[in-house]
Amino acid sequence: MVEKLELADKWIQDGHRPGICYRVDGAIVSDEQVKEWLCELIESEGYSYGYLKLTVCLRRKYGLVINKKKVYRLCKELQLLRPQRKIRRKYQRDWQGT
Repeated sequence: MVEKLELADKWIQDGHRPGICYRVDGAIVSDEQVKEWLCELIESEGYSYGYLKLTVCLRRKYGLVINKKKVYRLCKELQLLRPQRKIRRKYQRDWQGT
């Protein structure tokens, strides 16, 4: 328990507080608000966006200072991520050494 408190104190000293992000003007935005914006973007634009494009949209439309890894985590919590495509080989590897 003491380690968690020390870690929380370190986060606040470093300027990082979990559960929030900032706008360009310095205003604090909660993760819940960002989740709502993500759902709005998915509903309005269709399902063609990945977390990288959603990150760019959040930065441009809402002026957020947000990391792509945080958007990935929030999308994962909301179950917005689609399964990854499997890459198929175009040719069979049949190499014989000399």
